[in-house]
Amino acid sequence: MEYFRSYFADVDFDTGAEEVKVLCPFHNDTRPSGSINTVKEVFKCWVCGTGYNEAQFMAKINGISVRDANILLAKSKDTKLANKIDWDLNEKALLWANSTFLEKVEELGLSRNLIEELNLGLVKDDLGRSLLGIPVFYNGMLVDVRKYNLLKLDGIPKVSSPPNSQMGYLIPYDIWTKSSEKTYIMEGEKDMLIARELGLNAVTVTGGASASINKYVINAFKGRDVVICYDNDEAGRNGAKRLYSQLRNIAASVRYINIGDVVEEDKEDFYDFVKKYNKDIIDFYSLVEYDFGENDLIVDKKYTTVNNALFENKLRRELVSKVTVSAEFDETYAVPQIVTLKKVEEFGGKNETLMLGETRTWTLDDENVYQALELIEIEAKKNQIYSKFKTFCGIHPKEEGIDISVKMYATVYRNKIIDADTKVVVDETDTTKNMSLELYSFQPLQIGKQYEITYTIYPHPTKHQKLVAIATVVVELDSTRNYKPNKQLLSKLQFTGTVEERLEKLYNSAKHHIAKHLNYNMWLMSDLVFNSILEFDYDTRIRGALDVFIIGDTQTGKSETTSKLTELYNSGHFLSLKTSTTVGLIGGSNKVDGSWLNTIGAIPRQHKKLVVMEEFSGAKPDFIKTMTEIRSSGNLKLARAAGELKVPCMLRMITLSNPINDKNGNPRHLSTFPNAIIPLMELINSAEDVARYDGFLTMPKPKTRFNPFAYKLEGEPIPKEVYEHKINWVYTRKPENVIFENDVKSYIWEKAQELNAKFECNFPLFGTTTPLKLARFCVALASLLTNTDSKYENVIVTKEIVDYMVKWLDSIYDNDVFKLKEYKDDYDSYSEINSDEEIKETEKLYSRNSTLFDFLETVQTTSRSNLRSISGLKDDTFSLVFNKLVRLKLLRIVGENVYPTTKFRKILPLIDRTLTHDNNDTMVKIVRDK
Repeated sequence: MEYFRSYFADVDFDTGAEEVKVLCPFHNDTRPSGSINTVKEVFKCWVCGTGYNEAQFMAKINGISVRDANILLAKSKDTKLANKIDWDLNEKALLWANSTFLEKVEELGLSRNLIEELNLGLVKDDLGRSLLGIPVFYNGMLVDVRKYNLLKLDGIPKVSSPPNSQMGYLIPYDIWTKSSEKTYIMEGEKDMLIARELGLNAVTVTGGASASINKYVINAFKGRDVVICYDNDEAGRNGAKRLYSQLRNIAASVRYINIGDVVEEDKEDFYDFVKKYNKDIIDFYSLVEYDFGENDLIVDKKYTTVNNALFENKLRRELVSKVTVSAEFDETYAVPQIVTLKKVEEFGGKNETLMLGETRTWTLDDENVYQALELIEIEAKKNQIYSKFKTFCGIHPKEEGIDISVKMYATVYRNKIIDADTKVVVDETDTTKNMSLELYSFQPLQIGKQYEITYTIYPHPTKHQKLVAIATVVVELDSTRNYKPNKQLLSKLQFTGTVEERLEKLYNSAKHHIAKHLNYNMWLMSDLVFNSILEFDYDTRIRGALDVFIIGDTQTGKSETTSKLTELYNSGHFLSLKTSTTVGLIGGSNKVDGSWLNTIGAIPRQHKKLVVMEEFSGAKPDFIKTMTEIRSSGNLKLARAAGELKVPCMLRMITLSNPINDKNGNPRHLSTFPNAIIPLMELINSAEDVARYDGFLTMPKPKTRFNPFAYKLEGEPIPKEVYEHKINWVYTRKPENVIFENDVKSYIWEKAQELNAKFECNFPLFGTTTPLKLARFCVALASLLTNTDSKYENVIVTKEIVDYMVKWLDSIYDNDVFKLKEYKDDYDSYSEINSDEEIKETEKLYSRNSTLFDFLETVQTTSRSNLRSISGLKDDTFSLVFNKLVRLKLLRIVGENVYPTTKFRKILPLIDRTLTHDNNDTMVKIVRDK
């Protein structure tokens, strides 16, 4: 009840009533609609329905975890921290009783109303000297006292706190949280005091300019507008940047006021602004509030990688890493969080350490978190666990008469982590595999997501000293959340002229970074994938991430181009499909130490990013099947003991492959095939999978080579930093940032039908989904060209972009290598009857080979040898008949199989089937029943 008493300080809980009415802090409550049950020590609101115990209530109010709330409550009881009532009766009363000292406080420019409101007091140091006490209240608990050397006594710091005080609290936190006005963060207590005197909603962070806001108060900044006003010196400027770095992901906005715009001397501050320069609140409001920039980020944390931490044996020290959760264990564990040990009976003897009635409390907090390893994943008996608690509290493990009670349990989660920016390695022969580390945390982590963790590595005491990590702070990473377009950088990617001219300049720049012999189509197809937007609205919300397949002969620049682009953008991962296992690529489940470990592979770990998959010809069939499911749903589904594991997996994908080698292992070149459809279908097999690709590109071996030393590159390369910034711009574009100009959506549909008319056939790249595929390519092209507005927020798709995209797609499919137009024409010829002569010729063939035709009418596929047997014809005669059927496109030959065509089935109803000849040329009249 102590916390409830502190929080609801104006409420009388000593009336004897079991239910005490209070104002509910979770909705706009003007008449008490909540109550505290003084017996059960729980809060309940009878209007909004919320209900919490004391720790849950504290966690909800302050935006902290229940675990942290329990630790604070336990510490406050164990260390007998004073509350507001204690402070008022002592230190505050001393100040008001000492008129001389009170006058000195007023000389700071503070009114007695403010002195009262902020509960300022008078404190003494060890020598009895008087200091101004500025209490640090946190939900009514006195967590610190800032001692201000008001009288400027020698040998005493200007401001200090008691030993072991935690820095990073806010003054006055309890007052500030009740206001929604703009927050002004001042560097020191004196600045904060005079700012509040002037009417500003001002706070200060305990610890000075170098202090960071601690975890108990930082979430209270959510949704607030914040302005930082620190001193006119280097420490103040760096301190402001440090706070911005902390708050930019939490507060609604963070700006700063440069007090140096007014004050002249180094180290002068807001107090000088008011007192020395005679400025008032109106003058302050007239000062410019500046935006912070990307260069203002200050990261005090020294990051290490998991690999280095393990290789360099960085044990038992606090580390910070950016990691990806690569696997999760099914089990969770309960570890005691608060344990009280009370001496209830004396037995005497050498093991006695406590006095009768003496109580000690053990709390699991950041300082002793390693002790959790001795309490989970073990099969110890209850008395053995209790012995550990005694040891933790400095009590002899065999001391008797100790009553031990566990007040609260914390849930512990177990995962495996790898470095977030690690190179993805899935090759079984690669000896430089990523190091993984088992991690215990007090909050659930989602497999596949990236986090910044503060953790310590320990040898596990019950697992043969196996190295494991325990996280004390976990923050989900979102690299896109605070991205701001840099117009100066992005403008370097924008050119004037037609789409062709603009692309030509980008192509020339890419040559500088990739290769002089860079193929235009290879570059454009790959760069479009890099620049594709993850999702956008085209009638409905659709996938925007491009998924393309590039087939080519060896040494045509497929890997070189895509690998150099990943380096240029500093984005994307290469995966070898030939030497990788499906588990390594996709994931799976296996047992580790008796527990099920669910692991995701390299591909789902790249969710929302880009992968280049090489050597598709060596991919396992089960991998191809799984990728089909991923393309369909945008999710990876893994079966596990505790039910299906669903992991989001939406990717930009480039697949690279050579044609399948012949039976002897010799390479086959694209020029040896009649078209590109045959080698592609040999690789992909399924028409359904073909349809899911957005585009295909053929890369035949070049017929000529040129001397690179005699070739001079054109133009200047766009700097690499521009490309790196550009890919962040692409990744941060949301569906609402994709804008189609007037009628362009309809125009895309119309142009898609033109492509369908030219290419749609049984190679199902084109069809009903063509408008969606064309829309993806058009959005990617607009993104590649940085076709945007003046604020660099939106990707704008124009008719000119659509026209170029249609023209380019037409060129890569209707050429002397792909030959999709010729293939379609040939395909159509097996479906359409072109003349009456074809009907008459078929009728003549039927009259002499009715048995053969009747058989073909009943089957979907057969073989040439089977047809010869059915026909009863001699070999030479059968060959003539068979060849005529093939020439008339009534039969299609695919390998050893023979298929009656659509044209065959269409033409049969049009011929006269009443007259036939036998094979001895004897006329026979057959009357058929209709």
